[in-house]
Amino acid sequence: MYRLINFLVNNFIKGMMELDKPWFREPELIYHVFVKDAAHFQKTEDTYDHWALFIVEEGGFEYRMGNSRSERAVKGEMVLCPPHMTFYRKTDGLSFHLIGFQWRNADSAAGEDNTTLPPTGKLILLNKKRMSSTLSLLREARYVKDSLALKYKQHLLRDLMYVYQIESMNRKINYLYSENQVLQRAVHMLQQQAEEGVSLKAIAMELGLSQVQLTRLFKQEFQTTPSSYAANLRMDKVKLMLVNSSLTLAQIAEQCGFTDEHHLSKSFKKSFGMNPSSYRKAYTI
Repeated sequence: MYRLINFLVNNFIKGMMELDKPWFREPELIYHVFVKDAAHFQKTEDTYDHWALFIVEEGGFEYRMGNSRSERAVKGEMVLCPPHMTFYRKTDGLSFHLIGFQWRNADSAAGEDNTTLPPTGKLILLNKKRMSSTLSLLREARYVKDSLALKYKQHLLRDLMYVYQIESMNRKINYLYSENQVLQRAVHMLQQQAEEGVSLKAIAMELGLSQVQLTRLFKQEFQTTPSSYAANLRMDKVKLMLVNSSLTLAQIAEQCGFTDEHHLSKSFKKSFGMNPSSYRKAYTI
């Protein structure tokens, strides 16, 4: 128990000390295009010599990067593809932003740049209000003078990346660490569960364990069960969405893996002593 508490405290302090530093390199915008009501992609696959960020405004699309499994991105989600990676995609209706960019100082010698890069694949912002506002500004940027447009769009791209940084930092405060690679994979998959709804049984199967074995090993290592840890992560996501979005309780419940808004309200009040609506009123600026 002491090791768990000591790790969480140290991780929190480290995170707060580094919050004013860039979590990854500054993006250098190359281009931005907005495509409205596309019936299909002009090409079903492409390989970029730069980073490519797809942001869905309406509809959705199926995608796959390299030999990874296929996934689907829908309204409000972003997909980040690294350079020289074949990006496969298809859609039956979509409005989206495509942003091409490079990272500043990407060719710096080892040790000269201690920043890191964000994960590739699907990126999700919980602050939907901020994201909607930024995407609106990106669409309207076509009216900005050409001499200012690139810098203005670069500012907006940087804004999206920093919002993602801060949200990721908040999530890592609840991060558990183990030298046991199997349990560390379990932690990572449970974090994904808060956003994707992966079941504990499915996680155990992928790790080659039974659900009972996973629970026993997890509790021995972290003094909490996988279910309790996943529930805490899910509640953290609920709190962020209550404050940073205008989604209804029913919509939040659906996105966070609850049966319905009543199930969400009951669980939330049990955890925090107030219902979700009261929490939203108290903490929304």
